Amino acid sequence: MAKRIRKSDDFYQESLIWMGYRFAIGISNCGSERCRELVESLKAFQGIEYDTPEFHALAEEIAKYLKRKKIKDVVDLSNRWMERDMMWYSVHYSVGSHSYAGAHCHDIVRYGREVMSQERKEFMAYDIRKMISNQLNYPFNFHLPVEAERRLDPIDLLMRFMTENNIQTAEQLAKYRWIEVKECRDGSISYETRLEEDETKKVSPHTFSWTIDDLLAWDDLAKYFDPRMHKRCRVRFKGEEQIVEYFDSWRRKYGCEDEFPYEKLKRPVDSYERNPQICTSICEEYIVEDDI
Repeated sequence: MAKRIRKSDDFYQESLIWMGYRFAIGISNCGSERCRELVESLKAFQGIEYDTPEFHALAEEIAKYLKRKKIKDVVDLSNRWMERDMMWYSVHYSVGSHSYAGAHCHDIVRYGREVMSQERKEFMAYDIRKMISNQLNYPFNFHLPVEAERRLDPIDLLMRFMTENNIQTAEQLAKYRWIEVKECRDGSISYETRLEEDETKKVSPHTFSWTIDDLLAWDDLAKYFDPRMHKRCRVRFKGEEQIVEYFDSWRRKYGCEDEFPYEKLKRPVDSYERNPQICTSICEEYIVEDDI
């Protein structure tokens, strides 16, 4: 079993900082409305005079917050915020990166439980799905409704579209100039498409597999962090039954031609936590009751 990464490991902070600045250099929100709101809020706090009722009320609220979050001092608070921000930056740098940084999701699984609250995990799940959706915009022109990533999984939707339209190759996918996911009020999903007028346009097989394959592990991480994506099934093996919590996952099928190149599997949450790099799955023939 792979060694679990901890906050005290030598390369933990170093890796976060490296990937953090790789993403952050050149990023600026100085002109955004959100930034202006934060500046005005800061000015309001700076305008509070010492030893006034407003000052003591604010100090009391801060003390309650620190106690509730089990933060011993302001230095500890600063370190927690820096660590959270560095992790956020590292994820934004790594998703869609066609390099070893793409495997950073496996590290996050191992130490995420130590440094992230459940609320933060669920936000991270949404954020990862949002980045995956952006990656699918180009070169596949695959688009989701605004904020749909809070409810829907872009990889699942792409696989569904490809399955329903019998798309097995990059050339077949390149025939679509525009693919837009439509979410109806009753929760049903449909697709609005436009065909490519330029018949010479192609998506290389390398780009096709590279783009999708490098996102699958991040899709797993998002589903792991989001309990709404978890399901349960009853498994019977060697006469014994147990309830297994899992999430749906995808992996590429190698050595197959003239068939859909990806297969769906059920990944147990506990096995994923122990070692996310090993693609374990629940054997379908042992499932006696699903989605319970």
